[in-house]
Amino acid sequence: MPSFPEEPLNLSAADGLGYFPADINQTLHGGKYTIVRKLGWGPRSSTWLVKREGDETEPYWAAQIFTVSASKVAETSLLPILQNVVYPTDVLFAGIDDSFWETSVHGEHMCFNTCIEYPCMLKLCVLRDAMSNRHAGLPVHAVQFTVYTVLQALQELHKVKVMHSGVKLDSLVFWPATDENELEEHLAERPPGKTEIIDGFPAVRSQPLANYTVGWDDPMRDVTDWFLILVGYGHVQVPPYARESEHDYSSAPETLLGNPTCGLSTDVWMLGCLAFELITGKKLFTSTGTPSERLGEIRDVLQDTIPDAWLGDPKVQVLPDPNTSVESLEERLSQVLREYEATETCAFLRKCLVIDPAARHSARDLRDDDWVEAAAKCCSCYYA
Repeated sequence: MPSFPEEPLNLSAADGLGYFPADINQTLHGGKYTIVRKLGWGPRSSTWLVKREGDETEPYWAAQIFTVSASKVAETSLLPILQNVVYPTDVLFAGIDDSFWETSVHGEHMCFNTCIEYPCMLKLCVLRDAMSNRHAGLPVHAVQFTVYTVLQALQELHKVKVMHSGVKLDSLVFWPATDENELEEHLAERPPGKTEIIDGFPAVRSQPLANYTVGWDDPMRDVTDWFLILVGYGHVQVPPYARESEHDYSSAPETLLGNPTCGLSTDVWMLGCLAFELITGKKLFTSTGTPSERLGEIRDVLQDTIPDAWLGDPKVQVLPDPNTSVESLEERLSQVLREYEATETCAFLRKCLVIDPAARHSARDLRDDDWVEAAAKCCSCYYA
């Protein structure tokens, strides 16, 4: 039996999943929407480009269909935050146009219908392109602009106490060209692939909208025109914040404790990890061991101390001995950047990557940091 190319459609809600087994040309919501193509999938949902019948103004939309196991939380927790807290902010966020339930062999699925601009954009591929051209990562100016863009969103979210929880590479996307004529031309040039039937389920491969392109080596005058935004709102939280056991927080130290916590400062930690990955093409922390081993790696790379308040935590009490052979943050940056770039970049990252979350700078303070402000000034200059 061949394996599924993407989400495991045969696993049920009892397995913690239960994906919706959709197919091209299938209708949803009593015939209101027709599936045109698959745009992507993640741990808790799949996303489909759909056409709304009889809508001549905005015929194309995106349907995010949650797994059965995630659907109740999506309805009771996620939907109210997105509609009532995130949508009224100044964050570039398309919001939920419609929500409805669909039934499959696995059970009931919550569905969000959104403008195609929100969940269906081209993922940030410029890092891959840079690496294929024998560069470690993106130029510093491109990373500064990216961080500036993310901080604009985080600053607005944190004003209303919303924790994004997903500041990572997969949540950086470019807004595609969505004019109906452009979109239909793009779809005609790239029709859906053939559906495979695997174990009785229709397996459809993702085809993100990829009609917006940029160059990894664009000069700053072009980078300031990148229509880059932060998405990935599937794990947003409002107080009281609680770590989701299966969610990846980029090894934020507070989430690794025996008594784990998370909060707005966790977003800041994730931003620091993201910036390092964009610059170097590598993740800063690579340990996949126990939480104590991961905390030990963080301590050694950052050459930082464990907060006194954590010394009684069971994960901290079994920390491995310091490993002095581990390359520090400064050493890793110096391998890919000029000396002055490494010094300035490290100074910014040191404000994000602090083991004690209470000592990290806020998104608001980071937005005014000199390293970030360099990108903000360029944007103002080019748009003046």
